[in-house]
Amino acid sequence: MYSTSLKNKIWLCLCYGLVVGATFLRLSTKYFSPWIAPPFLLAATIIFLVAALLLPYTWHSTEKKNSINGSGLKIKLEHRIIYAFSLDMIMFGFHKIEGLQMMVPLGILDTPFSSLSGETLVWAFFKYSYPFTVFIALVQIIISILLLFTKTRLFGLILAVPVLVFITCLDFFYQIPQGPLIHGIILLLGIFYFLSQDSKRLIHFIFQPLQGSKSLKIPSYRKNIYRVSLFIWPVFFYCIYDYPNKHPQLYGKYEVQNLKINEVAFKAKTPKDSILSTIYMDLLDEIAFDFNDYRYRYIGNYSLNEENDSITIRWRYPSDKLDNFKGKLIRTNGQLILDGNMNGESLEMILRKY
Repeated sequence: MYSTSLKNKIWLCLCYGLVVGATFLRLSTKYFSPWIAPPFLLAATIIFLVAALLLPYTWHSTEKKNSINGSGLKIKLEHRIIYAFSLDMIMFGFHKIEGLQMMVPLGILDTPFSSLSGETLVWAFFKYSYPFTVFIALVQIIISILLLFTKTRLFGLILAVPVLVFITCLDFFYQIPQGPLIHGIILLLGIFYFLSQDSKRLIHFIFQPLQGSKSLKIPSYRKNIYRVSLFIWPVFFYCIYDYPNKHPQLYGKYEVQNLKINEVAFKAKTPKDSILSTIYMDLLDEIAFDFNDYRYRYIGNYSLNEENDSITIRWRYPSDKLDNFKGKLIRTNGQLILDGNMNGESLEMILRKY
């Protein structure tokens, strides 16, 4: 007769409650919320999860009395986890194909890149290429199909791990709302439950040497040299490479304050005022003057003499015929002061780093 520890029952029932509950909550909220209030759907999910958490204790107690077939219950719970997971993944796939995911309003797509949230950046990136979106969807659908068959289930589980890890990392590092992040973690938990059932076989397979490498006899000291060299080469190349950040102390975005042109103070009062408002000092000594609108910019490269603080800017956009900026960039009291001449005018300003 099948028998297992209470710890294993808790582990199985936890995965069962979370995976099935999360799948039910996501799909029911999306499709049934016009007829059933979301609070009721959430309450039903919570009740189901609580019942799943209590199940291992009643299961373990009744199993000792030989009143149920523990093996049969275990198989039923695992099948339901697999079915819920497969349904969730295949629905994610069809959502992408149907254009129900990765939706970004057209008006937002035309706003400056730096103004977009992490979530919008992710959706805009994937939305750019519909064929790539379809490829991801097909991978999710294939995983769902593989999980439904006993012979291909392990392959489907292994294939699901990098997909879910990638999605969960995107959710975390790009600060996507907690709902999708928690959902991804729950699905990963379900995958790891099934992989843990075959952990010994997987560990043996992964850490088994390749057959071809056994026949190749290489002295141990040479192997160690090869391995250590992988860390030496990056350090060597770093030391000889002319790093593009020529002036790391200046790199950044600056707000222009106290702007004076020909000793007359200027400040943008409305978004339509074409007044110098922002300066970007970038890699490869690139510099950009932003005139209160990202569509109106001078872009070029600067040369800085740190001995006498002199700076020269040669423009290439919107034309290389523009008059060069020549002046001084002075660092004092934690501030940057830029003053000089360009287009027959004298400019003086304070730069405050964002």
